Amino acid sequence: MNRSNLLVAALLFLFLACGTRQTKEEENKSQDMSATYVFLLGTYTDLPEQGIHLAGFSPENGFEVLATASEPENPSFVIANKNQNLIFTVEETSGAEGGKVSGFQLAKNSISKINTVSAAGNSPCYLSLDPSEKFLVVGNYSQGNFSVIPVANDGHLKPAIQVVQHEGSSVNPGRQKQPHVHSTVFHPKDGKLFVADLGTDEVVVYNFDSQKEKPLDVNPHFRLQVAPGAGPRHMVFNENGDRLYLVHEITAEIGVYQYNEGTLKHLETHSLLQEGFEGTVGAAEVRLSPDGKHVYVSNRGDANEIIGFAVAPDGGLKHIQTLSSEGEAPRNFNITPDGTYVLVGNQNSNTLLAFERDARSGLLSATGHQLDIHKPVYINFLP
Repeated sequence: MNRSNLLVAALLFLFLACGTRQTKEEENKSQDMSATYVFLLGTYTDLPEQGIHLAGFSPENGFEVLATASEPENPSFVIANKNQNLIFTVEETSGAEGGKVSGFQLAKNSISKINTVSAAGNSPCYLSLDPSEKFLVVGNYSQGNFSVIPVANDGHLKPAIQVVQHEGSSVNPGRQKQPHVHSTVFHPKDGKLFVADLGTDEVVVYNFDSQKEKPLDVNPHFRLQVAPGAGPRHMVFNENGDRLYLVHEITAEIGVYQYNEGTLKHLETHSLLQEGFEGTVGAAEVRLSPDGKHVYVSNRGDANEIIGFAVAPDGGLKHIQTLSSEGEAPRNFNITPDGTYVLVGNQNSNTLLAFERDARSGLLSATGHQLDIHKPVYINFLP
């Protein structure tokens, strides 16, 4: 074969290869468009038909509500077990017996109640299953305490067996006159329990052993004192468990902390505010992308934004984007398990919106898909 024929053959090969790659990319995009992401949606309730929603999002068809459990009052934080057949929710209420925690059975497009127990404190706002799934840990915001609730194999809840009351205050007289437990998170590797207290500006670390009848060691293993007035709220660990990303609600910041052998150390803090911003703030949720490359935080008040950061090799953060949540009070948002979309719940404007996420850059863009629904405040995907 002469040189000219070799050149023609090479060009033909490149053309066919590029055509095959393009077809493959189009095929993947088509698969993404046809995917449906199923999730639990927690809300605040005013009417009987409101409650926990089982919903779906498809990039091709938008949102759809599949089922609703109207029994719980203010189910503002909703989680599921690993088998995806049990649901647990707080009922963010107050009273003589405190708020409540309820369990539900989840079947195909069906949610049925199992039972309800007291949260052992007012205004429960957060709950976590321990790694063994034998216990729920519930944070009670107004009471400033947290409780440990046993869970039977069938999802039946038993009364709280341990209740820990935090003490103290901090420098902001309007928000920090008393303890306000705002999140309870288990470490992904060693199983220790981390409790963020907005009222005392602390993250308290506890030992937790699910093999014991009373699994919690009520004497703290370690106390991290966050900057005065910061107001620690929600937090997330990276996969290795050596970096903690903590929302400072009151000052609208995201803090980065090093975790090592049961202790935390502050590394850096980033403001969520754009230069020249004036108005009220209220940092809320933090999420780490499934690939571990980006951290996203929401800010409420007059900002109503989602703020994106790239994660450096050392776990530090670099700001990449500030984007309108296209509504009011983005209390919660979540990333689809494949990292392709971000769903944002705007509590005060009663909207749930979908944003597309570019995996390489981490940048978000609006899709135009919107669900009008009463006070959406928590999103939990069911893989």
